[in-house]
Amino acid sequence: MVMLTKRTIPRAIFEPIIGLQASDLTSNETLLNLIKNETPLAIEEAFKAKKTFATIFEVNASGYFLDIPKMYWVEALQECIKLNLIEESYEECLRLNNLIEELKKTSKKTIKQKHDGERTD
Repeated sequence: MVMLTKRTIPRAIFEPIIGLQASDLTSNETLLNLIKNETPLAIEEAFKAKKTFATIFEVNASGYFLDIPKMYWVEALQECIKLNLIEESYEECLRLNNLIEELKKTSKKTIKQKHDGERTD
């Protein structure tokens, strides 16, 4: 029996949180690294567990989480590839590309199964 190891969801601490703007987040190198590193892990874990969302991190230990719905996983991984290309992390780019292909392949199987199971009256 294969056991899935459950990833510990990291916490992102924003201080002060009042008055925080989206531009503050997109220019924060620490946050970008957290997103770049945790997004693929979260998506991979969610994919294996057949979840419909991937949890990236918790905000300020508040019980609020940054989740990515399944329909955006490929797009999120493509953005991670861009960030890894900047750092010339080509092996990670290849790993992420393989994960994208696996997601797409599974998505096509699901769509085909839905169409095969439909009745045409």
